[in-house]
Amino acid sequence: MNESEALERLEAVFKSPMLQMNLLAALTGTCAAVLTWVFISMSKGVQGIFYGDSFIHNSLVDSSSEWKIIFIPALGGLLAGLIIEYWSKEAKGAGVPLVMEAVTFKQARLSAKRAVAKCFAAATCIGTGMSLGRVGPMVVISSTVGSEVGQRTGKTVDETRTLVGCGAASAITAAFNAPLGGVLFAIELILAELRTRSFIPIVVAAVIATTVGRGLTGDVAAFDSIPEYSLGSPAEYPFYIVLGLITGFAAAIFIRLLNFFETNIEKMEMVPVPFRTCLGGLCVGLIALSFPHVLGNGFGVTSDLISLDTNEEGALIMGDSFPDGMDVSTGISSLLVFVISIMILKIIATSVSIGSGGSGGIFTPSLFIGAALGAALGLVLNDMGIVEHPGAFALVGMAAFVASTTRATLTAIVLLFEMTATYEIILPLMLSCVVADAVCFVVSEHSCYTAKLARRGINIDLGAEQDLMRMIKVEDAMTEEVMTITPERPLEVALQMIEDSGHMSLPVLNEKDELHGIITWSDLHVAALRHERHLTVDDYCVTDLITVTPKQNLAQALDALGYRDIGHLPVVDKTDPKKLIGIITKGDIIKAYNRQRFLRKQMSWQE
Repeated sequence: MNESEALERLEAVFKSPMLQMNLLAALTGTCAAVLTWVFISMSKGVQGIFYGDSFIHNSLVDSSSEWKIIFIPALGGLLAGLIIEYWSKEAKGAGVPLVMEAVTFKQARLSAKRAVAKCFAAATCIGTGMSLGRVGPMVVISSTVGSEVGQRTGKTVDETRTLVGCGAASAITAAFNAPLGGVLFAIELILAELRTRSFIPIVVAAVIATTVGRGLTGDVAAFDSIPEYSLGSPAEYPFYIVLGLITGFAAAIFIRLLNFFETNIEKMEMVPVPFRTCLGGLCVGLIALSFPHVLGNGFGVTSDLISLDTNEEGALIMGDSFPDGMDVSTGISSLLVFVISIMILKIIATSVSIGSGGSGGIFTPSLFIGAALGAALGLVLNDMGIVEHPGAFALVGMAAFVASTTRATLTAIVLLFEMTATYEIILPLMLSCVVADAVCFVVSEHSCYTAKLARRGINIDLGAEQDLMRMIKVEDAMTEEVMTITPERPLEVALQMIEDSGHMSLPVLNEKDELHGIITWSDLHVAALRHERHLTVDDYCVTDLITVTPKQNLAQALDALGYRDIGHLPVVDKTDPKKLIGIITKGDIIKAYNRQRFLRKQMSWQE
């Protein structure tokens, strides 16, 4: 091989699309890890100003200025509301649905302006104590990095989607020191597919983000003080199934409560957004006056819940999150009430924080809720002498709750391993997660992420094309000016009307202007072949009609057309099926679909 051939091969290697994608993935992972660290530092900095190092320090409720706890989250909500109102209205709420929508419907285009606004709004909300997590904002920020890299380097839509997945994976990886969990999060939730051409760059991004993240924060597990749990005996399996059942129902309730608060507070259009978020923060502050454990993402409380264990004498070992002086020597009733109380109040506080328009995620609060639920069951079973480690149930409950609320079971299982470095209870963990996910799926149609999109008429599970058909109403595509004919008219007249107008069908109305039937060009063609053109319209029109109403969607109209293999559908009034409003054809459906698709694409690229 001569020198020129070697140079040509080397040049070909550097021009390889896969190599370019991997280099861009590495760049995305690096930037995402740094920005994740910056965001975490910002939220901790805001927290430090108002609370010091911990939300749950007992001095918060013992100090002479305890009333401040009520108003600090309200102040954070107000400031975040101002950012949302005057900077970016899409900075409110959980961030993951925004990324999922962008990947599926908006050519992976994410707004840098929105990401920056999300960063400041979320850091303010979380730092001042609103019950929100950091994962959502971090995913938005890091995914936007991937989107910007793809756009500025001229990558295709599919390649840009992959880079968005790289950003999402990097955020999880850098935040939790969980590279496998980050990869699965991107594949299972963001991209919702597994392809080699996207998997490899995501892995590259996760590796780079892990390396950078460990350089900034150290190589430790997110929860680094967990006891070495193990399965006592196979007899414990039924109780882990019970945990899965309970967790699945609780997750469904949590999703519905989130949806309830968001739906109803959004209807308060007369109340300015800053006032809504301020009110949400005030509610959190009132709860925190007695239970400061609900403040922020609850990471410290979660750590103490999953660390609940017994010593050699069988006495419970409790962390700093539990009230000082709690006596469990005579029973666990007071501890059990406390754990259940903070779980319920955390659900309410998180729902209010999200519903009022606060900016932040629900992933980390879900860890808290699941850990508290599992801890409650573990404490009961431990008190009955059935299990030795109540914290093991808290650990499994944490993963099961996340699995059921996000519908990302595999991500939850692997992420828990990496976050806790605990692998001894894999079987009960898998069992509980699967059961919880199945139960939640039956009770709640949507996950905590897709429920928000569903309220806007977007079903992420259907994909962009099918979902678009369900978003367009029949009334937006139908023809209102319809040429009609009466039953007693000769077929020759009907044929002439069709030839003159170019229409392929004529609705038939009786003397009362009620829909009687429909006659098509094919019906008239059959009559002509039979030399029966002298007959009337009533002799050949179809009276056994399939109709649609204006508020039905194009997918339903298309299904109706396919049922009879016909090309025309009368559109009738919902309350009066004999009242003709218009007509819709396959051509109308195609035109409306293409028009809406073009408009959506145009808006996404202008964003």
